[in-house]
Amino acid sequence: MNKTLYVLPILVSNYRFRRSLFRPMYHERAAASHEPRPSKQPKTVVYMVQPETTFSGGLSDRLRAITSIYAECKRQGLPFRIVFEPLHLQDYLKPNKYDWRIDGQDIIWDMRRCYPCTLLTYHHRLENPLQRMAQRLLLRSFIKKDAEQIHVYSNMATEEKRYGKLFKELFVPTQELQEQINYHLQHIGGKRNYISMTFRFRQLLGDFKEGGETLDEREKGLFVQRCIACVNRMHQKQPGKKILVTADSATFLESLKASVHGHGLEAYDSWLYLIPGKVVHMGFTHDANKQTYMKSFVDYYMLSYASTVYLVRDRLMYHSGFPYRAAILNGADYQEITLD
Repeated sequence: MNKTLYVLPILVSNYRFRRSLFRPMYHERAAASHEPRPSKQPKTVVYMVQPETTFSGGLSDRLRAITSIYAECKRQGLPFRIVFEPLHLQDYLKPNKYDWRIDGQDIIWDMRRCYPCTLLTYHHRLENPLQRMAQRLLLRSFIKKDAEQIHVYSNMATEEKRYGKLFKELFVPTQELQEQINYHLQHIGGKRNYISMTFRFRQLLGDFKEGGETLDEREKGLFVQRCIACVNRMHQKQPGKKILVTADSATFLESLKASVHGHGLEAYDSWLYLIPGKVVHMGFTHDANKQTYMKSFVDYYMLSYASTVYLVRDRLMYHSGFPYRAAILNGADYQEITLD
């Protein structure tokens, strides 16, 4: 297949977003900000997330783009920075071997001095070599623009095989996040001593609005029972393993908890383990508090330390990349299973 079919959608969306979104957004930001300090570096590439840029997806989509762009900056010897708003990434992850932070006063919003661009993924098969080639070529083309800063809004994926290594060069959990990870690892039995199952419902059960259909009340009840039965079957197959279950539906998690912990057992006293807290999708939620966002990072690391990460699939459920990306972070086995 001609790589033009992969290049063209990216270029068209970049053109449209630059005209319809970035011009007014950057004009407003520039008018409200101080003139940035003179740059001591010839050119800086900045991975950007702003409240208006929901198109770059959820947490795992953004993390895969960050590692992909960082890898290209390493190849070219260019400074790489991250702006991740309204969520402050440094509240959850801190620099490890590379300092990716940028002072707000150093961000250039004047489009005469910076080049904001989008580099999006339009084909679901991330391993497709033509898509990877198209994204790499376009990123290099954007980086060549005559600007002091290149602002990349993206969910690109070109470094799947090196994702874990690149992630760990950039990030390490903050003390607060690490303490929560340690707490749950202690209660679940330690790294690789449990398996995980992830369910991605979106608005299927009516928990929030995020796209896709919503079942009626009778269908919801039946669907939840099918999902609970799936978890129970996994327990029967692996009775000696604790099972960490993550999902974006409080309706499902509460029903599952009631089914298994109906006799008053705490989460860490039985084979089922649930991490408390509200789950949100970062591409659709801009005003959650710190602890709500923290839950996503705790889930992410806890999935990465499972022996096997299972994504439960069904034609109605969303094919989430979150558990896969967690699995490749720390080398967990990853499998997809179909809901009966």
